[in-house]
This record gives sequence, structure tokens and C-alpha cells, in this order.
Amino acid sequence: MTRTVMDVKCLLLLLSAVVLITGRTQHTGKRFIASLFSVYPNGRDRDVPFVSIGHTHEGSCTLTNSDGNSTDIQLRGNSTFTQFSLPYIKELYLGIFVDNRAIELECTTDVSFYIFLRRHVNVGAFGYPVLPIESLSNRYIVASVPNNPIVGIAALFDNTTVTFHFKSDFKCTYYVHGTYVGRGSKLTRVLNKRDVFQIAGRILTQLEYCDLGGSIIESSAPVAVFSGSPGVYYQHYFSKTIMSQVPPVTTWGTQYIVPPPLTSDMLRSRILAAYNDTTVTIELPTGVKTINLHETEFYDQITKMGSEAVYIHSTKPILVRQIFGKAGGIVPPIEDYGTEYLIPDLNTDDKKYQRHVIIFTSADCTSNIDVDAPWTTQSNTSLRLAFVSFKDSYNFTSIRSNSSACPFAVRVSGEAYMESVGFFLSRHKFPEEGLIDTVNLTCSPETWQVKVDIQQLHDAYPNSVSQNIYMSNKFCPGFLDGDVLVFNSSYDDCNTKTTEDNTSIKFSNYLIEYETDPQTDIVVGARWRYNLECDLPKRETAAISFNPVNTNVATVGATDTLSGDGAVITFYSDDAFQNQMNGNPLKVNLGSRVYVQVAMKGSAQAKLFVDNCYVSEHIKGDNSTRAALIQDRCAANHFTHILGHVDSFTRFYFDVFDVPHHHDTIYVTCDVSFCPLVDFSPACQSGCNKTMS
Repeated sequence: MTRTVMDVKCLLLLLSAVVLITGRTQHTGKRFIASLFSVYPNGRDRDVPFVSIGHTHEGSCTLTNSDGNSTDIQLRGNSTFTQFSLPYIKELYLGIFVDNRAIELECTTDVSFYIFLRRHVNVGAFGYPVLPIESLSNRYIVASVPNNPIVGIAALFDNTTVTFHFKSDFKCTYYVHGTYVGRGSKLTRVLNKRDVFQIAGRILTQLEYCDLGGSIIESSAPVAVFSGSPGVYYQHYFSKTIMSQVPPVTTWGTQYIVPPPLTSDMLRSRILAAYNDTTVTIELPTGVKTINLHETEFYDQITKMGSEAVYIHSTKPILVRQIFGKAGGIVPPIEDYGTEYLIPDLNTDDKKYQRHVIIFTSADCTSNIDVDAPWTTQSNTSLRLAFVSFKDSYNFTSIRSNSSACPFAVRVSGEAYMESVGFFLSRHKFPEEGLIDTVNLTCSPETWQVKVDIQQLHDAYPNSVSQNIYMSNKFCPGFLDGDVLVFNSSYDDCNTKTTEDNTSIKFSNYLIEYETDPQTDIVVGARWRYNLECDLPKRETAAISFNPVNTNVATVGATDTLSGDGAVITFYSDDAFQNQMNGNPLKVNLGSRVYVQVAMKGSAQAKLFVDNCYVSEHIKGDNSTRAALIQDRCAANHFTHILGHVDSFTRFYFDVFDVPHHHDTIYVTCDVSFCPLVDFSPACQSGCNKTMS
């Protein structure tokens, strides 16, 4: 028996489907890029860099230095840090230029990544956490520092065009190739991979009050941006170095707790606005202040009481940068707090720092965070907050909250002779973030479908129980299809919320796994919650178009004496197969049911069998990408149903809503066989045949 393939092309047009975990930036990842900067460059000495890699599982990393040389680093142990000293490359200078000085890290497991630099002698040091490349963007607004600022822009890809738009409230004496650049100017450079575009003055001075706050960076591809100072003049002395990675505007928040410095009687909190008409409220126990900012404008809040925290909230996203004592960092928004942190060891072989930890959270959450130290609670006008501060021993490597409703943030600082470092920690990945690869959402004009891969779910939540997972409430359970939990729901069900504007309709809901009492089955809490959103355009229809490659070329071979026969595929919109779908391409609504007939051409004395049908990303039906509709004459899954078979044709239907897809164009291919009417061998019998070759 001979089989041939009949190709039918399907063009897939999808509506917008979005799965959201709102308000959270990815801090752990597998790939990073970071820049090296000079540490207090006045003097004849070299900078000593090292990295610290936090990991909850063992694995390995490859670190590529700025000179292109790579080193493999083994990550040993769970919930710990691995340090690695970078080889000295060259002296790092100030000024405005492009230099190949970025390093890359690529790991086999999710990690947090910190950069530390210090002078070989006791002159200065800084450290900062690095964001994974998934959190990078191509637009940034720089917070800067009040004087002697430095900005570095590191490229991930070759031929990346970067433009720096200067904005400064002071006169900045920058000269590039004999030309003055300052407020209102812009510089554009083309960077290659691991290049860093640096903007800084050529020397440090107590009289240089240049401030790059509000400057805008735009690029043709995602870049990493770093900002600080190699020697900021603050509180009447050089506060050594301050360096932080600048988060993209899309990750900024609207609520911040700025913890007290604890080692100083004054701190500076810089508040930077991303959008016009931003109202910012600054709350202390002693009073409330309200300011209005426009895009790229900033305000410096000076707090002299070292024992009080500041609560800052705004009507639109803002960025808050803190300078405390002799260090500083980007303050995390409350929306981005975590439930687990790994604390890096600040010590190196030739330098020991006294580590100081401060934890801050809601006043209602102090009992949920396992810290053996007294908490200080503080009541501001609209928030009761709490913080705890302690000097810790170096066997203290992790802090956790036992409730997802009680996240927190951590700042770490270290003091040594003539040196200090300080920064806010990168939180470890929320288990919910592991759901991004676990949950698949598809939207249609009338319904949505959510699929949860149970095997992947158990990687994030080993104790997860699929029977306890619902959409919104316990009246909307899913059903198991093998290892996949499926939710089919219309937008009118399961407490789905609907909002709309002039152009679109947005449907919002969530998946939730309830924790229940094993004796009573009463809900006592939630293990996780995962937000879902479908955004559909008004007055538009999502459709799949079936576009036949050539309706007249569906020639099949035959066994024995049969030859030259053929078959044709037709599509119908009804189960009576009366309303044939005409046109080229043929269009059907996403979410509808398509009825298919595969029939013989002409009236040959033969029997036709549809052996296999597939959807595929390639017209040849590449095995690595195709999904079966019919296999071995059997319905291959729950969305395909064979309706009947006679000698001259086979009829089946499939739900367009369910068809697996990864690209905008997919193909349907079928293997069709013919047998003589008098051939009653097993291969020429109708019906499902799981043993066919």
C-alpha cells in the first residue's frame, strides 16, 4: 500500500493574550552583563574586581571577561554564594569614551549576581547587584548623584546604537573632541558586544557639582545602564564610591519605604519621575510633604533623623535612589519586595568588612520573617511599617518570609578601614515566576483557555495539588488531560472582570491554588495566585485562514492495480456538511469548530483511508514541530473528533481554539491511503488502528 501527502496551508492570526505577574522585576536569571568602573581613580593603584554568585542549587557558570577570555565557575552547595576574583585587566580611567570593559555571566541555573570593586590599597570600594538580561530595556532615565557623576552603558549585541540625552541642573564641563556638551546636548555612539559607553568628568573635584539626573538613554537594542560616582562629595567629605544598576522605566513602582541610614545622621533620597503630572507624597512621623514632578524631574529629600524611615508614594511610577552614610543604592518599590533573599559575603581574602543588615516590611509582617532581633515599628500617615537592624555573623546567608502576603526588602552595608560598600539585595525568584513557563493562555473572541503543565508546576511548587487549583473560585475547576490541567471558560463566567476603552476590551481573572484543611477541606489560605489577562480589539475578529497550496494536486498512490486516483479536502461550518466554506484563503473564527471532509476525486472502485493528519510549522510536516490531529486513523487528542468513514470519504472536526501553535503560519498535512474494494486485509480495514506502521 502506498501513501502520499496532501498539503493544506493554514495562516494563523491571533488576538493578544497576556499572562501577567504584575509589579515584579526579574532579579535572578541565567545571563547577565555588567560593567567595570574605576574606584576613586586619583592615585597610582589598580582596581581589584570580584564577583559573587548566589544560587539555591548547584550548577556551573561561564564568565567572559572584557578581554574575551572565559572562565568556568562551579557552583557548589545549595542556598549559598560562590565568589570568584576577576583577573586584573587594565587601569580604568574617567572621561567620555567607548571602551571594551563589560563582563558577561551565563549559568546553567538561576542565580543572583553581584559585582564588587575596590582599590588595592585602602582608598575606596563599591558593590552592586546586576539585573539579568531579561530585565533589560532600550530606554532609561538616569537618577544620578549630586556631583562627580558617572554613567556607563553596556551593550549586549554588536552594532547597538546608543544615544545619551544630557539633562543637568548644573553646568557640566564636558568636552568631547574639543566640543562642549551639556544640558540639551546629545551624544550617539555605536557599540559592539561588551563595549561600554562611559560619560564622566576627567577628574574628581569637590567643586564639580555636575548632576546628570533626568538624562535619558535610548538604544536600538537592550542595554545595561549603570550610574553613580567614583567619589561623590557629600556631607563635607568624599563618600567614596557609589554605583548601582539603573532599572528600566517599565520596572519602577509607586510605593517605597526608605530605611534609615543607621550609621549616619543624614540621608539623601532622590525621587525621579517617569511621567508628567506625577504627584509624590513623602511621609514621616513628623509630617507629610507633597510635591509635583514632570517627566525626568527629580526631588532630593534630605532626612536628618537617622532612626526614622520614610514612606514615599506617588500617582505614577517613580524611581528612588538613596545615599546613606558612605554608600547608596536603588531602593526597591514595595511592589517588588521578595519572600527570600540570599545575603552575599562581603569579605575577600585581603579585606574584611563588618556586615550590617537592615530589613524593612509592613508592621503586620514582623512575625512572619525569621530574624532574631527586635523590630522597630513606625506609624506614618497612611502606612505602619517596621524595620530591624543588626550586625550579623557570616554564617547568616538567607532570610525568608513564611507567607507570600508578607514580602520584605533588605539592605546590606559593610564597613572597613577607609572603605565601605552598601546596596539593596536582589530578591530570589518568586515561585510564581516559574509559572510563566508552566501556564499557557489562549484568547478567542468569546472564550479563553488556560493550560497548566502539572509536571512543570511541581518544579516550582513540589507540594502542589492539582485538585485545589481553580479559576477565581471553587466553582470554576479545571479538568485533567494527561499531565495538563485545562480551564475552558467564557468571559461571562468565573467572576471574570471586564474593562474597556475606545479601542479594546480587557478581560481579567486569575488562577489560584487554595490550601485546605486536610480534615475539613475548608480553605485556609492560598499557595499561589497567577494573574491572567486577555486584551481584545473591538470590532475585530481573530481568524485562522486555511489556504490550500493547490486544491487540484492531492494525488495519491494506490496498491496493486489502482493508479491515478486522487482526493480532495473541503471545509464546512456545520455538522451537516451543507455549508461549504469557500474562498482562498478560507477564514474561520478563532474559537470555532471546523468540519473537514477528505473525499475521493471521481468514482474509482476503491476505499479511501485518512491515516494521519498533522498541524505543523513547516509545509513538510517536520516531526520536531508538528502536532497530530489524526494518528493511525485515530483521533489524536481531545480537540479532534472523527465523525464517520465510508469507502469514498472520511469526516472529522477539530476545534480551532485548541490547535497548538507557535508561529503565525501553520500547515495541515494528511497521509491518505487507497485500497481495492475487495481487499479485506488488516491494513485495508476502517477504524482506529494503533498498530499501524
